Amino acid sequence: MAFMASILVGCGGGGDKEKAAEGDKGKVIKMRLAQSKADNHPVSQGYVKFAELVKEKTNGEIEIQVFNNAVLGSDRECIEGAQKGTLELAGSSTPNMASFTNKFLAWDLPYIFADKEEVYKVVDGEPGQAVAKDLEERGFKVIFFPDYGYRQFVNNAKEVKVPADIVGLKVRTTNSPIEIADYKAFGANPTPIAWGETFTALQQGTVQGEGNSYSLLWDSKHNEVLKYATEINYNYSSDICVMNKKLFDSLSPEHQKAIMEAGQEAMQWQRELANKRDAECKEEFIKYGIKVYEPTAEEMKLWKDAAKVVWDEFVVPGQADPEYVDSILATLGKTREDIFK
Repeated sequence: MAFMASILVGCGGGGDKEKAAEGDKGKVIKMRLAQSKADNHPVSQGYVKFAELVKEKTNGEIEIQVFNNAVLGSDRECIEGAQKGTLELAGSSTPNMASFTNKFLAWDLPYIFADKEEVYKVVDGEPGQAVAKDLEERGFKVIFFPDYGYRQFVNNAKEVKVPADIVGLKVRTTNSPIEIADYKAFGANPTPIAWGETFTALQQGTVQGEGNSYSLLWDSKHNEVLKYATEINYNYSSDICVMNKKLFDSLSPEHQKAIMEAGQEAMQWQRELANKRDAECKEEFIKYGIKVYEPTAEEMKLWKDAAKVVWDEFVVPGQADPEYVDSILATLGKTREDIFK
């Protein structure tokens, strides 16, 4: 915890909350926020906006330096740094957080969210609060959930319209066991690879495809190693911004309030940007020459039918907790049958 002593100058080295509040007033507290996405990605811009708002709301008493492009490590490395306290804040896509709480497995279930309106109901509602509570027990303070977007299937081997077309393709996935299961169900050969290594893996033929949002793919120049996109919306991924819990607890109530308010304001700002940017990047894909295929209703039914086995496998105690899945569906006012009808 050496970094705590250097950052929280004047906080009394573990004194009570009142002393901490007196100690960090008027001091410039420097923090780092690290994550893996490109500088111009909406998630990255949301983190920069957050840092600006924190500085403004604390009258310059807290300064957050944002590190994008995986310069301080992969999602996993940054998140573990925030948990251990060697890094103050970190961002990650939620599938890479599944090992910290299995509630993210429920978020990863294929086709659980029909649209962004449903996503926001869950993230902003009781299911999102339950995730934050779990993560507090593991050393994190959840600050906010930037909008990452729906994952589409993209590849450089052939046009894919239905699951039968994907059989045998090597596909990069996150570490989410559900995303791995998704691609097994579709008939592909899933291969978990860190995001920062994916471009090279596609370039060298280690994998032939991946699942990701249009904006992340375009902003990371993956269009240069891709030829085809299939818009199947099989998985929505949120991003998450967390702070080391001990560090957060050591701050004054005023600074804690400022950080949380900045997170909520940055999240609303970033959501608008993310939705606009994803639509723009889809058009950029098309202009670049990527062949984008939008399945018919009948073809989408085939993708959903293929994914049913993932629900059967994971919506069980110890995996995607059935009660938590039910709480998500109740929040959305629908049933599992409604998803696959």
